Amino acid sequence: MTTDKSSYLKPIATLQLIAVIAVVTGHFAVKDPAFMNSHWVSFCFVYSGFFTAMRHRFGSDYGLKDHAHFMVDKLAKLYPLHLLALALGFFDGWYVWGTNTINLKVLFTQLTLTSTWIPDHDYYFAFNPVGWFLCDLFFLYLMAPVLVKALRRCRLTWQILGIIVLLAIELVCGYTSEPGISSSFVVMYLLYEFPPIRLLDFATGIILYNITQSAWWQHMQRQVTANVATVIEIGGVLVFVLLYLMEKYLLFPHCYRAYCTMAPGIVILLATFLMTSKVNGHFSKLFSIKPLIKLAAIGAEIYLLQFGVFYLLKPTFNAWGLHIYDPLQFTLYFTALLVISWLTHHYYVTPVGKWLQSHHKHIMKP
Repeated sequence: MTTDKSSYLKPIATLQLIAVIAVVTGHFAVKDPAFMNSHWVSFCFVYSGFFTAMRHRFGSDYGLKDHAHFMVDKLAKLYPLHLLALALGFFDGWYVWGTNTINLKVLFTQLTLTSTWIPDHDYYFAFNPVGWFLCDLFFLYLMAPVLVKALRRCRLTWQILGIIVLLAIELVCGYTSEPGISSSFVVMYLLYEFPPIRLLDFATGIILYNITQSAWWQHMQRQVTANVATVIEIGGVLVFVLLYLMEKYLLFPHCYRAYCTMAPGIVILLATFLMTSKVNGHFSKLFSIKPLIKLAAIGAEIYLLQFGVFYLLKPTFNAWGLHIYDPLQFTLYFTALLVISWLTHHYYVTPVGKWLQSHHKHIMKP
């Protein structure tokens, strides 16, 4: 694989966009969204692990100062959006719910991205209910050098075996949790929001990257032609759909997250499009069209602003007699979300992020 991978990994970015849209749809258009949402959120963590390992080598000379640069770069890209989402949550609380007071302890954990370390939904769901994802993600970024280096030193067979063992442990935890209680400490917090549990998703992505660097993978990828790529993609998508349906209706344990049953489908879907990333099949070509790539660029905005935009529009929807899960309401809401996300990306996140990155590089010069 070459160093510049962005030119032929566009379909993978579209897959992440599909994951984000699926989560939004699950929140506002599906009455029983738990499995769909948890599946696609896990996909995003695996995706993050893969691309972190791909873009950052974390070599032997990587030190604390390098990691400080790494973390500040990540903050510069996402923290301004986090602040905007919190501000929108504050406004919605006042505008929709009539909330006039702010819990300063909760605000502190939100601002410091530590809310998911407290097993209380009043903390990790406060202001912006999906902001917990960002809290976990920055913990994973913090741990990335250790995890990437440790896994790189292990043989692939041991890496895969280790993941299988961890999935088996999680499967036991899922089935021993009390059925029907999605908000319990084990089901909702420990197996879903607690940052260290997401190391499993992140590590799966890193291991997938390590597999793509193996001689076997590279040999197989060189054999792929355009027609073979299409067959691989059709087969991969069909297997993913079958696994998804089987997981949902036959294997779903008594836990909200159930990553143990989701991992095979997630890995197969990503591996399929990674295998055809150099010679695209018809699915890859479809996923690489400009409108989808442009939408993929605002995926973070769509994800983090989804609740803020919904509650901002809620009084209007109520006045029109529309209610949640109404197809017309979802269509209007999603259209507004796309427009606001695009405006936010181009006129707030991008310029502020560039300014922050250039400013911190100037300050941290040796």
